[in-house]
Amino acid sequence: MDLSPFENIEPQELRWNDDGGVRISWSDGHDSDYDLAYLRAECPCATCKGTHGPPTTLVIKTGRAGFQIASTKRKSEPSIEVKSVAPVGKYAIRFTWGDGHDAGLYSYRYLRGICPCPNCAGSPTAQA
Repeated sequence: MDLSPFENIEPQELRWNDDGGVRISWSDGHDSDYDLAYLRAECPCATCKGTHGPPTTLVIKTGRAGFQIASTKRKSEPSIEVKSVAPVGKYAIRFTWGDGHDAGLYSYRYLRGICPCPNCAGSPTAQA
């Protein structure tokens, strides 16, 4: 995803919206509404983005022939409850989710780049 078009765009205001999500008013005049489930699904940390390799596979060996049954371990559904939100320098915010996950730093450029509104979601930058 090319985030360069959003390099100089900064949040003017961050607040909870009426649906319990986050609303950000940007310096380019745009307003973005982020549902908490969407933000959690878009967590930019290495674990959530899968850069630590493929999902763990459980292999069970049974019998003399060593017959294997492989199945992907299922993680429980990630929490979308927010315990806290904190600024990180002057470039990002960090959510602490209800399950304790807090590794994702949501840079302002990243947040502006993943705006889910119909105008932004259909833009070539969002598709890249």
